[in-house]
This record gives sequence, C-alpha cells and structure tokens, in this order.
Amino acid sequence: FIVAQIALAFVLLAGAALLGLSLKKVMAVSPGFRADQILTGECTISWQLEPDRVGIVDRLLESIRQQPGIAAAGTITNIPLSGDNGKTAITPKGYVAPPGQSLHGHYSYGVNGDYFSALGIPLREGRFLPSTDSHRSERVCVVDEDFARHYWPKGDALGQQLFHPGVTGRDQPWSGYRKSEVEEGNLFTIVGVVGTVKQAELTEAQGQGAVYLPFLYRDGNVFVVIRTSQRPEAFAETLRKLVRAADPDLAFDHVRSMETRIEESLIARRSPALLAGIFAGVALLLAAIGTYGVLSYAVAQRRREIGIRMALGAQREQIGRQFLGIGLRLLALGTVLGLIGAWLTGRAMQSVLFDVPTLHLATLFSTALVMSVVSLVACLIPARRATRVDPMIALRA
Repeated sequence: FIVAQIALAFVLLAGAALLGLSLKKVMAVSPGFRADQILTGECTISWQLEPDRVGIVDRLLESIRQQPGIAAAGTITNIPLSGDNGKTAITPKGYVAPPGQSLHGHYSYGVNGDYFSALGIPLREGRFLPSTDSHRSERVCVVDEDFARHYWPKGDALGQQLFHPGVTGRDQPWSGYRKSEVEEGNLFTIVGVVGTVKQAELTEAQGQGAVYLPFLYRDGNVFVVIRTSQRPEAFAETLRKLVRAADPDLAFDHVRSMETRIEESLIARRSPALLAGIFAGVALLLAAIGTYGVLSYAVAQRRREIGIRMALGAQREQIGRQFLGIGLRLLALGTVLGLIGAWLTGRAMQSVLFDVPTLHLATLFSTALVMSVVSLVACLIPARRATRVDPMIALRA
C-alpha cells in the first residue's frame, strides 16, 4: 500500500512539474509584438453594412486618433492568438509545388490604419500598408518574414507578385471573366516585409507565413487595435461610444487588453498544470500520512518484541535503524516504480508539452528529492518512537 502511494505520488508530482515547466517555456515565447498598453475589440459587420464597411472603419479610426493619449490605431480581420488557424493557399505568381507536395497554406488578413505600429510589429523591408491603400485600385500587400523566407530564401521578396485565390475586391466583380483574367485580378505586389507574429497560439511552429492585404479585399469581422498611453481598460467605454457614433448598428464586443488575450490563450495549459499540482500535493500528503501510519502501527504491534530485545541488550540506535530501514526500503521501491511511471506519463503527455523532453532529468531529480524528504520525515517519527519504548513497561504489558 505504501509503495503504491509513493509511486503514484511520484508520478503525479513529476507530471505536474513537466506541465509547469512547459507552461513556463510557453510564457517565455515572444509573440512577435508588444502586448503592453494595447486595447482590442471585435466589430461584427452585418450584411446590411457591407457596402459601407470601409467607410465605417475609416470613420471609426479617424475618431479614435482624435482622442487624447492614442499613439496608434488600426484594424485587422483577425487578431493574433484568437485561436483561428484557417489558412489559404497563397502562392507567388507562376509558383508550382514540387512533385509530391501540396500547396502550403498561409494566414491571410485585411488591415487598415496603423495596425502594424499599434501592435508593435517591426518592419524589416519596404513599407507598411497605409490607410490610403484601402481605396486604391493598386493591389499591394505585406508579408511576414516566414512567408518571404519560404519562397525567397535570398531575401528578394519586395516587388514579387502573389496569387491570392478568391480575393477580388468590391470594385472588380470577376464573375464572367476568363480564368486568366480572374488570376490576373487576384495578383498582389509585395511592398513590405514585417516581423513574424504568433497568429493562432504561442506554441505555433515557425514557417506558417502570413499575408496582409488592404482591408478592402478581405471580408469578415474587424478587430480594432489601439495603442494608448493610459491603462487600456480605462479607454474601453470611450471606445464603445466611438463605435456607436461610427454606426449605431455596428455590434461591438470582446473588449479586452492584448495582455488579457495572451493570458486567455494560455488557459488550456495553465489549468491542467494547476490541477496536476493540486493533485500531486494531495498525493504527496497522503503518501506521507500513509508511511507514517503504517510504521507507527508496526511499532505499536511490536512493542513487546522491542522491549525484550532492549532488555537483552539491544541498543536504541539499532532499533531506530531497523524501523527507518523499513521505511527506506518502501521509499526505494516506490521511487523505482514512480520513475517508470513518470517516464510513461511523460511519453503520454508529449502532445501537450512544449519544448520539454520525455525524460527531464532535473525534474525527476527534484521529484525524487521532494519524495525522499517527505518520506524520511514520515519514517523518522515512528523510528524515534520505537527507540523510546520502556523495556519494563513493554514486558509488563
């Protein structure tokens, strides 16, 4: 019973340590932007407002910029770390995938205003997309470093053209045109390269690639991104009023700071780590109580034997070492089984761990140390009690 308790407590403690270490490494990952002092919110544009969607967003951004303490404001059709991992097969003009490989999917968003400045996304080459690009017939775009590196490893992405399927814009309905004309209408020229941003989650693998188009060419809801000099939440009510002023029928919700969004994206990892830590603590307590209880029971059952041995000359240190040895043997066997269980648990949890190996020696050593200290304390108390048995009282009983 004690061996099983120690082994299970070891497994839970090691598992909780792996989850905690994984969470720590996830939190250390750079999202590719500066999350401080940013307020975000989602505007749902109904089909009745679609004809004037660009005008509504432009009016909203202009009113936001006029507010005191606003450093930059912009919009995007999907905010980073929203959990949305939908991708589009965007390719350079004339690109043909190697034999046996399918087209690579990339993120695609429509941006307006000073989105890149507001979110703190660095510019690597070229220029950003200013608000005026939303109204031009010229089709330009910005790509991130992962996209540029995937297709142009030597760094000559500027000026290249991309084919974006399904994007035609409000000004040119391509239905009824020949295929070659439709493809020509879906070409965008790269005018800038920006830093890579973790789009779906912080643990997202590199090389996903993202393309940013002028807002005119993308449908869907709009996320407002504002960098402010004041506490982001303090501007929330003002932002709601500005949205209603831009259009009373515009739905607006999910108003929160970018730091809060990052925290929310980690809930799926933080909750298991917290629960595992609680269960491991309870299991550790039960293992200590169990070890103490069993050894105390053994001392009580063998009081007469201890009394006789001490009356015949046995030293108190010999009696103490005997019962301490019982506890240490239980600890050793439970630790061995716990190590095996921790290894199997680490393998089973690989899908939820981030940058943590199955066998993390430092974690296993720390777990073994904690288990040893707790179990030794639980063993020492009954062992010391055994050395204090009075031979005369034990024999009289």
